[in-house]
Amino acid sequence: MALAIVVHVAFFAFLYFGVSWQRKQPEPLVAELWSELPPPKPLAPIKVEPKPPPLPPKPEVVEPKPPPPEPKRVEPTPTPRVEPKEAQIELKEKQRKLQEKKAAQEAERKAQIERKQEEKRLKEEERKQEDERKREEKIKRDEERAQEEAKRKEEEKRQEEVRREEDKRLQEEARVRQVAILEEQQKEAEAQRVRAQAEARKRAEAERIAAKSAELEGWKGKIKERIHNNVVIPPGVPDNARAEYTIILIPGGEVLNVKLRKSSGFPAYDAAIERAINAASPLPVPSEPGLFQQLRELNLVFLPN
Repeated sequence: MALAIVVHVAFFAFLYFGVSWQRKQPEPLVAELWSELPPPKPLAPIKVEPKPPPLPPKPEVVEPKPPPPEPKRVEPTPTPRVEPKEAQIELKEKQRKLQEKKAAQEAERKAQIERKQEEKRLKEEERKQEDERKREEKIKRDEERAQEEAKRKEEEKRQEEVRREEDKRLQEEARVRQVAILEEQQKEAEAQRVRAQAEARKRAEAERIAAKSAELEGWKGKIKERIHNNVVIPPGVPDNARAEYTIILIPGGEVLNVKLRKSSGFPAYDAAIERAINAASPLPVPSEPGLFQQLRELNLVFLPN
């Protein structure tokens, strides 16, 4: 492309300077065609004037310089007489040269016209090519702009989708965390409730057991008091004498069996305790079966005081 531009510029410069040197049209030559040559004019006699005698010398006087003399008129040189045949040949030669010159001028004029037309055509072609190049560049720029715009929109769409997916993911993660937190809170609350219920049950059970134990101890105290009221302590029994008995009862408090588990070391005291147990029958027992079952087999310790 650069080479073509350089060649065109050089060609246009050559045409411009080649034409500008010959802008002045040569004046056409006019020739008259005679059927025969006119008779030659008689030659005018040449007058020869005699030279004047030399003047005597004059004293030098400084005077202003006279104006330069007018140039002498040069008489035209008479054309020598040419014979008719030679004149015709010379005339034909002049006519031929004149026609050739006219033909050359016409050819030059046509060549100039053709060069101008070619230059105009080249300029028009170059203008068309430039317009086509600009149009193609504009189309290419429009296509590139459209492609860039499409890519930009596609990228924006992709980024928007990514952002939406990220928002969805974050929302889902937040929801999952919230659900996990709620579940954890519910589990913790449930665990606390279960622990509270277990503790309450334990406390209730402990209270119930304590109540049962206290009630059992109360019934045991009543039984031991009934038996102590019937004991006749023999003489000579120390205060630290300790006898342990197992008493088996039946519903209603009747004594079914008495068994000495550990003797006090004084057989008379041991026998007095056994007689008191049998004498106190029926012993005071609770009417509730569950509580009676815990008193059905009693292990009691008896001291003299």
